Amino acid sequence: MFEWKGICAAGAVFDLDGTLIDSMEIWREIDEEFFAKRGMPVPAHYQEDIAHLGFRDVAAFTVKNYLPHEREEDMIAEWNEMCRQKYGAKGSGKYFKPDARRFVLSLRGQGVKLCVATASSPELFVPALKEGGIYGAFEGFFTVDDAGRNKSFPDIFLMAAERLGLPPADCVAFEDSLTALRAAKRAGMQTVAVYDKSSEGQTESLKAEADAFVYAFSEFFEIDQKRGI
Repeated sequence: MFEWKGICAAGAVFDLDGTLIDSMEIWREIDEEFFAKRGMPVPAHYQEDIAHLGFRDVAAFTVKNYLPHEREEDMIAEWNEMCRQKYGAKGSGKYFKPDARRFVLSLRGQGVKLCVATASSPELFVPALKEGGIYGAFEGFFTVDDAGRNKSFPDIFLMAAERLGLPPADCVAFEDSLTALRAAKRAGMQTVAVYDKSSEGQTESLKAEADAFVYAFSEFFEIDQKRGI
């Protein structure tokens, strides 16, 4: 059981990019390379606008707002290849945020059931989770493609709770995106907001709306350290 600052949960649902994985620099590089090929800078607030979307929705958003003469399918293929080169590389475990893997394994050791709910795709996150040594800690993996809707809707969180065999109220969702966090709350889950630079402009709203907020995973271990555990 995970008990922390009023939260009590038998299951935990984790976002990956921006939550467990410090992917901002990776995606910044990809976005810069992608738009530079087209002779333009990355649009203002682009990463924040697409943070809760899957590849298909990101492609649709990009075509609609910035590149109306390009095909969504071509964009998705290009992004997939750029991502595979980074996430699939040897040593991709380095992309995890400090103490993120330790926290996941700690929850697993406490008997908490764990699941992933992500806008990423398996060919990207599976190699990173395996390289990071925590792939086996999770009982299920769900993407927005599995859910049929992006993370502004509660569907993916409801699927995760069902996979864990728990009522949503007995689960806690870890998210860095305000949009996704709100969807998790609508699904009936408890929520912990995790700070990420890519969503820094949402920090105060995340603090206000989440059941708890952390700047770093080390905060979960501070109480134990004070007790000498």
